[in-house]
Amino acid sequence: MTTLDAFVRLRASFFERYLQTQPEEATTLGLHHLDDRLKDLSESALGDEYALHRDVLDQLERLPPEALPADAQLDRLAMLGVTRFHVHTHEELHGHWRNIELSTYPHTMLQYQIGQAETAEDWAAIASRAARIPTFLRQQEQLLAEGLATGETPDVYVVQDFADDQLPVIVRYFEHLPALPEAHPVTLSQAEARALQQAAWEAREAFAIHHRFLLERVLPHARASVVLGADEYQWRLRNTFGLTSTPEELVRQAEDVLARTQASIVQLAGQLGAPLSTLAEARALLTQLETENPARDEDVIPLYRGLIERAERFIHEREMFDVPAGCRLGLKAMPPGMVDVRGTNWPAPLLDPRKVGWFVLAPMAFAHPTVWAALLAVHEGIPGHFLQSLAWQRGFSQHPAPVRFLLVTDHVAMARGNFGPMLNIEGYATYAEERMRREGFYTAPESLTALVARALRAVRVVVDVGLHTRRMNEEEAVRYLMHHACMPEPNARREVLRYKRIPMQAITYLLGALEFERLAEDCRRERGSRFDEAAFHDELFSFGPVPPALLRRFMLAAP
Repeated sequence: MTTLDAFVRLRASFFERYLQTQPEEATTLGLHHLDDRLKDLSESALGDEYALHRDVLDQLERLPPEALPADAQLDRLAMLGVTRFHVHTHEELHGHWRNIELSTYPHTMLQYQIGQAETAEDWAAIASRAARIPTFLRQQEQLLAEGLATGETPDVYVVQDFADDQLPVIVRYFEHLPALPEAHPVTLSQAEARALQQAAWEAREAFAIHHRFLLERVLPHARASVVLGADEYQWRLRNTFGLTSTPEELVRQAEDVLARTQASIVQLAGQLGAPLSTLAEARALLTQLETENPARDEDVIPLYRGLIERAERFIHEREMFDVPAGCRLGLKAMPPGMVDVRGTNWPAPLLDPRKVGWFVLAPMAFAHPTVWAALLAVHEGIPGHFLQSLAWQRGFSQHPAPVRFLLVTDHVAMARGNFGPMLNIEGYATYAEERMRREGFYTAPESLTALVARALRAVRVVVDVGLHTRRMNEEEAVRYLMHHACMPEPNARREVLRYKRIPMQAITYLLGALEFERLAEDCRRERGSRFDEAAFHDELFSFGPVPPALLRRFMLAAP
């Protein structure tokens, strides 16, 4: 058997067995044979899962990568990233003992499933998955209790947020779940409706019990300032993002971007007729501009549909990106139960080309200042997340084992604590924002929002790195955000909570964008007159969600 044959067999086996341990992720990838299941958090199941990753990691490390073609090398690197992270967190961190993200995981994944549900059969699977929630939450409570017994306690402020804000919303959500099929619209039989109603009631009761468990059992023992630490941060940079830079170097990069963005804001002042010299003044001007919103709730989706059409015409005229003929971008109102989100992308399910990607929007006019709308349309729609996920669906929907696409959905990544693919996904969408700004797509006020967003993402790198490498405590992080990002104190504290809850996610936007910007510049310089920007972006898409730093060896000539 050749090395390639051995790898192909290993890849196929791993992909199938991995999804058995992560049935929710199979759903997000467009595979529906596990739609009625939830992850098993029992001790035996977690032990089997660790054994799978340990075994596959050992086999991958014995395979000589130079004997594999380029495509297989990328798959091997993706598998190494997933298996190394799992083995590392299991052996070194005991992460599942204080993984508070699992407390809301069934709810968030059901929302995704409901967003794609079109038939009574889809809703039957939803009812079956919901019926498993009580068992899932009892297992999660056992894990958290074991963590408390061994000192592996979650962060007190994260637990407080889950108990005060998230769990009460989820409990109410399941009160309304039985009415949702009709709203989609799907007609259920009486038996199907009863099954959904019973599952929703049991899930509601289970979440109410779990809410009390967090308040009474976990919160009194939770600790402040639970962070990764400098060594762990560096390990994740190298092994999940493919970055060799030190945390200190990343902070310097971010501070340089912040300074240059401040200068661009000052340069924009003349076009706006305002004496802008600082980010604080820019934010003050934006506060005035943010008072303009769509007149009615019904105007929200037409606003973004018009902006998507405007962006598509612009990139076609400038030959910046290719939008495939006949592509369908769905726009719809956000389902009940999603809070604090203005708009988001539900990517086209990779392995189910019958279904489209969705740009999902909060259906309230007050949530959509028009000055921010163009940036959101570019990031979530075209040429951002939607175009990227459509290209991936078209390029990989027939792949027998697309291991590069594991952990690509936000809430899957959050539940696992692994944001490796996000450096490509969020980095690309942020790169698209900046590319459109430099090409002149935005109006002057819209350009101001784009620059302020870039500055905020630079600030996020400084704070996330500072917190998790213990160079900055929480109060220092809050003050930094208030001073450099001009955030009111309550907003700054919410932002710090985000960094503690999902470490390293916030850095993926700017750091990924910078990697793509450097790669584009280097390819443009190397290819000279042969450089075709739309073809360059198609080439990026052809690799899937590979950390952009790893693409250099495949897209640039060997030195």
